[in-house]
Amino acid sequence: MIPFPSSTEVCIVGAGPSGLACALGLAARQIPFVIVDALEQGHNSSRAVLLQASALEALGALSPELSAELVSDGIQSKTWLATDPQDRPVFHLRMADLERHTKYAFFLLNPQHRVEHRMREYVQRGGNPIHWHKRVSSVREVAESAQYELQFESGDVLRARYIVAADGSKSFLRTVAGIPFIDPHTKKAAGPGPNDLSFVVADIVFEEPLPSNVPRDTLKMIVGTNGFILTAPIRDSSPSAGGNPAQNLFRVYFGVPDTPPRSPDAAYLQEILDTQGPGSHSALHAVAKIAKVLDSARYRTRMALVDKYVHRAQGGAYILLVGDAAHKHGPAGGQGMNMGICDGCELAQAIDEHRSAALTAEERGTRHDTVEILEAYSTRRRAVAREVMDMVERMTEVENGGAGWGPYFLLTALWFFFKMPFVNSWAACKISGLGHAKRT
Repeated sequence: MIPFPSSTEVCIVGAGPSGLACALGLAARQIPFVIVDALEQGHNSSRAVLLQASALEALGALSPELSAELVSDGIQSKTWLATDPQDRPVFHLRMADLERHTKYAFFLLNPQHRVEHRMREYVQRGGNPIHWHKRVSSVREVAESAQYELQFESGDVLRARYIVAADGSKSFLRTVAGIPFIDPHTKKAAGPGPNDLSFVVADIVFEEPLPSNVPRDTLKMIVGTNGFILTAPIRDSSPSAGGNPAQNLFRVYFGVPDTPPRSPDAAYLQEILDTQGPGSHSALHAVAKIAKVLDSARYRTRMALVDKYVHRAQGGAYILLVGDAAHKHGPAGGQGMNMGICDGCELAQAIDEHRSAALTAEERGTRHDTVEILEAYSTRRRAVAREVMDMVERMTEVENGGAGWGPYFLLTALWFFFKMPFVNSWAACKISGLGHAKRT
């Protein structure tokens, strides 16, 4: 068993996508770090499924081999097709318009737990173990050494100058830093409200024959009067399937107006498909039938954003936020995991620059702490998050559908505007996240 260290330069709390991305960035710069997680191992539940070009570019800059393996693990959806329940087109987003700007001109359909598995492999390949079952119980400043001391429920103690809070939307470290989640509209503390979103995520195997309006290589969304259904084909990773995408395995997202069961079963999900899924209002196509539900879960989320991503203790130690610890929103456009990965990559660069500036100051015989380097990370990533959240909110309005003239005119306008090439290019760039890439 690998002994747990007593001190390090950076402690990353949380081995999800954002924490792992930061670890990869620190490893590439040879900055000592320890990464811990409260879980006993990586999760396998249904969550995100989509990697955008921005995240693949950020990871590729650290490890081209990692990005290549992620791409080979997934399915490249070169378009995003949206229809109504009658199979009439709403929009058809073509990602090929991005080929001049990136080699990842597609939506990569690869479940989050598989993405994390690959990222963990590369972190550990560099000789950096992930310390599981390490839940932080308390944090105190050690001012004389410009460090924080973390106490874990296991009894272990670790000191570090930089603590990366990658511990999710219920972040303990965000609370320690005294940084609240704020509703970006009301500027008040974010809490349960009427605008919260309920949805179900399920990994489903459909029966043969699979209707032709449920494509095996394309992201598809059905916008109805009672919410949306999104089908994302994923590779079957079981040994017997050999990674074959043609096993009718899909990750399906259901937007539901009411609170669904905790783990919706096949009967509950089939009823939604029968009433508002692909083919449910069409004489040309049958409705896809569920053969098996491998996993399902309900989620409820709301818009929330912190005022700052950086907390500096008086003695010069830092708590630095990334991913869901800093922002949360609905699933529209598959932005959460991608923003978290980009947060982590940029934070590793900021920590490197901050350390280098401190070393330069020491060589000159001064103790100047260039906090503005980390504050610049905070300002930039918060601005990106705010812009993405606005986009997600607009996309959610489309996905929620609804009856009446308002939703009808909205969907008609989308159909019209997406016929224009420059609109498609603009939308593809926005949703890919490439427009938010940091210029170096």
